[in-house]
Amino acid sequence: MIIRHLAITPSTMAEARALLAAGDTSTQAVLAEAQTSGRGRLGRVWQTFPAPSSMACTYIVRQECAHLPLLASLAVLNAARQLGHGTGLTIKWPNDLLLNGRKVAGILCEGLNPALFLVGIGLNLQAPPEVPADFPGTFLGTTQTHETFAKTIGACLFADLALYRTQGWAAFHHNYAHACSTFGQPITWRGGAGNQELTGLARGLTQQGHLELVANDGTVHIIPSGEIVAQGSMAAAPSRPTAI
Repeated sequence: MIIRHLAITPSTMAEARALLAAGDTSTQAVLAEAQTSGRGRLGRVWQTFPAPSSMACTYIVRQECAHLPLLASLAVLNAARQLGHGTGLTIKWPNDLLLNGRKVAGILCEGLNPALFLVGIGLNLQAPPEVPADFPGTFLGTTQTHETFAKTIGACLFADLALYRTQGWAAFHHNYAHACSTFGQPITWRGGAGNQELTGLARGLTQQGHLELVANDGTVHIIPSGEIVAQGSMAAAPSRPTAI
């Protein structure tokens, strides 16, 4: 895998976009020692601690993939398992990684055209000497380097993309559904630029990778995107959305 290494950058995703605009056809990932202006979903900030505390990496995907956010979350999960850190890790639909219920990784996918995507992944590896009191996430607690994680995640992601090209989402549906802690839980979902909200039971995953939600009034909703702002026992209480 061809990785471009940077000492410091505002955003690995912005760097990857600039490489593509300049005609780069070979780079597969951009990895930074430090990222100063990481972005999350819905325009939020993703707080990145400098390596070795965090990994900030953007992967360049040059193929069509309708399930890319879900596939990317599986790649991070499987890479962590390969490196001996699978215990307590689950996926929160659609693509957050939780460690014992707290966010440890976030994924942001952006499509530049139907066959060209950027996949930004922020992963908290080991706690720095000082962590802000209001930091909402947690750390994996690993001694592995951010380079090791970037390479392992990339290997998992591109291998899965090759399989997806020939077998589609059917090859991953069961593993994702098994790894996702959202299903079977009471949740609150928010979508439509934040102006829609439903609370109910996350009944399962459709073959398209969409969330099947049974609202409290008994109606069934198929949710293609959005975010879970409360899950499990938290669903009855207010919750502020987390980054990415």
